[in-house]
Order: sequence, then C-alpha cells, then structure tokens
Amino acid sequence: MTSAVEDMAVKVSRSRFYPWEFNRKGKLPLWGVLHRMANLGISQQFFQRGAEVAYGMRFARCQSVQFSPAYHELIEFPGRAVRFEAKMIFVGKTSYMYETKMFDRDTDKELVSRQIQMVNIDRETRRPKPLPDWAIEQYSHLTSRPAAVQPFDLSDVKPAFVYPVTVAPSDIDRNMHTNQSQYVRYCFNCAAAGAKRGAYSIISGDLLDYDLRSVDLLYQRESREGDTLRIESWEDIREPDTIKFQVKRGDNNILQCKMSFRIPSVPDIEKAKL
Repeated sequence: MTSAVEDMAVKVSRSRFYPWEFNRKGKLPLWGVLHRMANLGISQQFFQRGAEVAYGMRFARCQSVQFSPAYHELIEFPGRAVRFEAKMIFVGKTSYMYETKMFDRDTDKELVSRQIQMVNIDRETRRPKPLPDWAIEQYSHLTSRPAAVQPFDLSDVKPAFVYPVTVAPSDIDRNMHTNQSQYVRYCFNCAAAGAKRGAYSIISGDLLDYDLRSVDLLYQRESREGDTLRIESWEDIREPDTIKFQVKRGDNNILQCKMSFRIPSVPDIEKAKL
C-alpha cells in the first residue's frame, strides 16, 4: 500500500522481509535494505509532473545510512512487516536530498534512517543541470541544508587489506552501471575477508557477529559489467570502530565507503557463536 501526504512531500509504503532474504546468521544483509529503499525512491516521484520535466537524468552523489539498535534486535529470520516513509528534506539549484526511514509495523520503532543526495544531470553534457524554478519553489520551505557525505583524505593511507572484485552481469542497474547496493556488498565482503585474516584491530573472525552502526557512501565514478575493481580498506585512529574503503578501477577512484560497527564485548561474541 502506498499513500502520499502533504502535497507529495511524504511517501509511505508498507512491505515485509521474507525468509529467503536473510543470511546464515538470520540477519538481513545491508545491501538488501538499501536496494529496497532505492526502489522506493525510484517508484515514487517527489516532484509533481507539469509542462516541464522536473529532471533530466539523476545520479546519486552520496548517501548516509544509520541503523538503530532496534534494527538488529527486531529484523531477524523468518521476517517481519515494516513501513517505509520517504520525504524531501532539501532542494538546491542542481541537486536535492531526501530521507527514507524504515519502521517496524508492530512496535513503530525506527529501524533505519537513510539520507541521499541526488544530482540532476544533463543527458547530453553529463554535467549538473539546474532544476526548474517550479520544482525548487515547490520545496522552498525546506531552508535547512543537511550535511552531505564528503570525501576523505587518501594522502597518508596504507591499505590494511585489499580485495579484488569483478562486476558481474547481475550487479548492473537499468543504466548499465554497477548498482549502488552492490558497492556496499563489495565493501562488506572485503571487510569480512580481512577480518578472517586478522587485517584489522577492531573486528576479527566472523564479521556477521558485529552489528553495523552506520554506512556512508560517496560515489565518484561509474563502473560497468566486467570491470575489475580493487577494494582497499583500512582503519583510521581518528574514527574508532570504523573501517574505510576506497574502490578503484585502475587509477580511477570509483567510490569511498565508511562502515562503523558496534563492537561487542568478548562475552557477547562468544554468546553469538552458540
């Protein structure tokens, strides 16, 4: 069921997660959540259609995702009914930001909050294109600009672990680019392999024993089917409980990612293994 509220400013969608979407630990993979949220944003327009099309092509510049403790407590196998709410939070000259939240339908607890910045692109020049005045006016009451994900410095980085990936045909979206959610999977798999090999100090062993606190993604370039990507990962002492990633194709930077974990105590880890 989908409904619109307040002149298309808020979108509501009901859904549920099914048994086959969960991993071997009975948890829902991060990329599954992001894929569901991305589909919600695609299917529901935030701009009313008028004589002038609101946007040409839109590409995600960045997104930031926060996971509440309730997400890890409630979203477990065999599945649970959820509610998504999406709303516009800022409209600029060439870009806009919207927020999607996921709630548990039984308890109404907030589970996930995601903010994403979309850039309006000219189809011919592939450069940022101004949004129509009427589209900006529609959300002129949104005067506070939320903070967006910014690139982190790579000048003194020494990767702790490197993970190669080849983009598969099933990883491609309708624009023939690597789907946003697949980059999260690549980085998560890199961290999982690195943790097993003792590459990090904050996580080790089975990465599924650790709950995610947040994920930030900054999209720098596109990749396509068949591309060979290099996932570099490391820790930053200035941001404890965090693993950073730089996805590269040759010398080109494709994506930056930052994953923050809730680091459990040793007894909690042993309990999770039972």
